[in-house]
Amino acid sequence: MISVHLAKNGSHLLAIDFRNPDSTQVQHLKFQCAQTYMFTPEEVESYAFASFDWGATEGGALVSLGRSSWLDSFSPAHLSLCNHFRVMFYDEFLDVLCESITVAEKPYASGL
Repeated sequence: MISVHLAKNGSHLLAIDFRNPDSTQVQHLKFQCAQTYMFTPEEVESYAFASFDWGATEGGALVSLGRSSWLDSFSPAHLSLCNHFRVMFYDEFLDVLCESITVAEKPYASGL
């Protein structure tokens, strides 16, 4: 992960710039209607209790966990269109509740 882009008020996640391990090109993930998010350092992740097998993705680093127990633990008022997504970066994970995620082949620029 290269940089995190938050809304001007600092609370809403908009996008993340990243670079794949085998590339020099900067890309970004854009989050549609992100409601909440959590970063977890890789070294504190408990793989014994992980709800997802990363080995099954054949190198993937972005998965939808759908209507997870984490999503269901929040008030449903603004979350009816959301899913729980998990992104694996080099040394941390991002869990985010949002409607969708798009990937673009360039750094994020506000107003896109």
